[in-house]
Amino acid sequence: MKTQRGAAALLLLLVLLAAVVSLFAAGQPPQDATVRDGQSQRALAEAAQALAGYARAQRCEQGVGTVQSHLPCPDQGASEGQAAPSCPGVSRGRLPWRTLGIAPLRDGHGECLWYERGPTAARVIAPGLALAGQSRAASGAAPVCGGHYAQADYLEAAGNDRALALDPALLALPAGC
Repeated sequence: MKTQRGAAALLLLLVLLAAVVSLFAAGQPPQDATVRDGQSQRALAEAAQALAGYARAQRCEQGVGTVQSHLPCPDQGASEGQAAPSCPGVSRGRLPWRTLGIAPLRDGHGECLWYERGPTAARVIAPGLALAGQSRAASGAAPVCGGHYAQADYLEAAGNDRALALDPALLALPAGC
């Protein structure tokens, strides 16, 4: 009889423990999502550093303008990974990784990063998973990154994109330049 009560108490304890663990886990994001978000944030930070380093080096080499004015244009699809020759106003495209001299940077879902450059600000964007209505079918224009260059299939105002604005401190004129 004592053995049955002990077994019943142990079983009840295990059921309660499982319930507590389930409640705790339900309030937490899935580990996979947390890992993917961390990968995206690291890629965004690396892209911001690469863009700022490129712009500072160009400003020092040319000796004119602001560091911001030497940010490369986005890759608009003429040659994958290469900055477009000009980008007046606000321009969006993929991160010009070849121009920056780096490997293509990908978010936590494996998508290559995008980049937006304006006259006074710039940001890098991790597009995340495709949402309903977005098609990222290959076009041949992006053999390394895959997909294509239609912004609507990657970027949305309110969706799962992650973006990181370039910190103005990164774009400060370096000493000794």
